[in-house]
Amino acid sequence: MTDQPQINRRTFLGETMAATALSGLRVNSELQGAGTQKKYQLFWGDLHNHNAVGYAKGSLERSIDLAKEHLDFFAFTGHASWHDMPKMPGNRHMKWVNGFEVHSKHWPKTRQLIQDANSDDFVAFLGYEWHSSQFGDYCMIFPEDQPELFLPNHVEKLLDFAEGNQALAIPHHVGYKQGWRGANFKHFRPGASPVVEVFSEHGCTETDRSPFPMIRHSNGGRSASNMIVPQLQKGMRFGFVASSDDHLGYPGAYGEGVLGVWAEDLSSRSLMEAIRARRTYAATGDRIALEVSLNGHPMGSDVPATTDRQIDVRVQGEDAISMVELIRNGKVIERHFPEDHLDDKPILPGKVKCRLQYGWGPWADLAMGRTCFWDMTIKLDGGRFTRAIPCFQSAPFNEKLRDKLNVVSNQELRLDSNTTRVNCYAEDPTKGVVTEIEGTPDTVLTLQIRKPYEKTISAKLQDLIDDNVVEFTGVFTSESYVVHRLVGQSEYSAQIRWQDQRSDANSTDWYYVRVTQNNGQLAWSSPIWVG
Repeated sequence: MTDQPQINRRTFLGETMAATALSGLRVNSELQGAGTQKKYQLFWGDLHNHNAVGYAKGSLERSIDLAKEHLDFFAFTGHASWHDMPKMPGNRHMKWVNGFEVHSKHWPKTRQLIQDANSDDFVAFLGYEWHSSQFGDYCMIFPEDQPELFLPNHVEKLLDFAEGNQALAIPHHVGYKQGWRGANFKHFRPGASPVVEVFSEHGCTETDRSPFPMIRHSNGGRSASNMIVPQLQKGMRFGFVASSDDHLGYPGAYGEGVLGVWAEDLSSRSLMEAIRARRTYAATGDRIALEVSLNGHPMGSDVPATTDRQIDVRVQGEDAISMVELIRNGKVIERHFPEDHLDDKPILPGKVKCRLQYGWGPWADLAMGRTCFWDMTIKLDGGRFTRAIPCFQSAPFNEKLRDKLNVVSNQELRLDSNTTRVNCYAEDPTKGVVTEIEGTPDTVLTLQIRKPYEKTISAKLQDLIDDNVVEFTGVFTSESYVVHRLVGQSEYSAQIRWQDQRSDANSTDWYYVRVTQNNGQLAWSSPIWVG
């Protein structure tokens, strides 16, 4: 590990995580037959996103460029078919029909571009999305190149094809009503679908009372009986993932869903093994590092029957953690509030998180929609950056635009980005960068801004403990930016041990952990089953 901060590759965890934090997570791997402990690293990706190879926007080449900027892996899942699609007023269904034709004709080039995108530090998977009103939608993800674009009219044929080609068939937006592209769990196969999408830009499908309701599309609201938790209560076993389903060619768009995978290394083989083993978890946007084990077995495991269960949780957020919850069989049985365990000692000197957020600008009612270009350098004097993670979303759309966060040194970052209110996701006209800083009260953070105006501002870290910095780039209604208050380690980290004892050694139970940050960002670990 060099001193250079990790911008867009494997996330290292802080000192509050496992002892092997800088090289990965150490957990018991007996269920994999090793009988010894293995190290796993945390990788971030998006297994569901779209562009103009179908009926969305943007080139596949652009999607690949953007994915490489801030993800470890991605799969392009173009819109491929909808065999039972209803006819729509004004022949609007032709949007889908024409998109499917574009995708089919592009398939040979898609395969080549995905193969060419792979490198030693980035993995690209080939895939596509299969729609069905009756059976729900599936994202097909292939471990290797796949010449055949198989588009059957029944889900059983699709799942047969997945199993025959060692592919993943990941159910998408499962919580819609059956018949309206909600999942038909009567056809669920754990071999083909070891993981299920719990969050995307459609919303959250954990339960019908979860945050992030499904309101952006025409499929209606959430069906309580079709949500994730009721299926687990019926005895189904699957892990959790989140992916963006972004339609502006922006894989991993912030706030639309991102997937964390604990794998041995960054390769298609290791990632596929980890997903099949359900060492996965879902996050809404912030790259919340989450480790969960039960009696030493990692998330996704099947643990032999036992009355005594020790659940260990380690979390490192990108903001202050509001709450960590342990769910057993669909019910919350434990809650941990980090603010009840804050250190009395000063947060400096030490490691802190600092978020830079920029954007805003004139609202739509003023008919002043525009793209704002940002060019700035972020510097430290008397400290160093140990980590920096971009929070980039898809707006504004432009084929030529790219958001970039580059490391100059461990004291200097260079940001080249753009924001708009026009068609921004969730009406959020901002983007951001979360930095982890190692410094003292006298460490100085400086923003040297070249666009959209020229200005240099500086602040001591000591002054950012209790106050933030809010600046405007011109007169009302100009864009603005905020250097948020610092978040100390005891606020963004948690290490928890819960004990759960059951009287019946033969009872079958399942557990997962949900993390909520103060800024509303969430993460859900894959379940662990006992018995």
